[in-house]
Amino acid sequence: MDKFKKILGKLVLCACEVAVGVVLLTNPEGFTKLTVTALGILFCVLGALSAIRYFSEDPEEAALSQELTRGLIALSLGIFLVYKSDWIVRSFMPITVFYGIAALLTGIMKLQWTVDMIRLHRGMWQTTGVAAVLSIAIAIVVFVSPFRVRDTLWTFTAIALIITGVVDGVSALLSQREPRYTIE
Repeated sequence: MDKFKKILGKLVLCACEVAVGVVLLTNPEGFTKLTVTALGILFCVLGALSAIRYFSEDPEEAALSQELTRGLIALSLGIFLVYKSDWIVRSFMPITVFYGIAALLTGIMKLQWTVDMIRLHRGMWQTTGVAAVLSIAIAIVVFVSPFRVRDTLWTFTAIALIITGVVDGVSALLSQREPRYTIE
């Protein structure tokens, strides 16, 4: 049970990858609109908190902090993202770059796991390494061509997320076995 608790975070990340892949495969525009709207809500909350912080500070400190300006800018951006999410999804493809950034960060995390597994003399590090390379490859494809054929990119990204999520989950479970060999 202790071994399972140690890999629970990795398994949750793998499940999230598969879930995002499935949702992205079935409804890419809806998922992207939801992501943009959620980001807008986050900016609204952060903007409101910043404005509240401004009014709760000492007037001299508040004047130097610029919290009201930051709060109003974040709030404006948040409202724009919430109310214009459809327009953003249809008009701009930088949202695809967001997916590329997420794939790159995931690939870097998987690269860390691979190196950890090698250093800890765990088996199955190769599958995690392949998943890391696949995630980084997805990011490169997205960065090279973010404005072309968005549906193809979304489908490719969705399938890759599902595959890497499953491979990572299996790898995380199998890596908890006792090592059968040592790397020297």
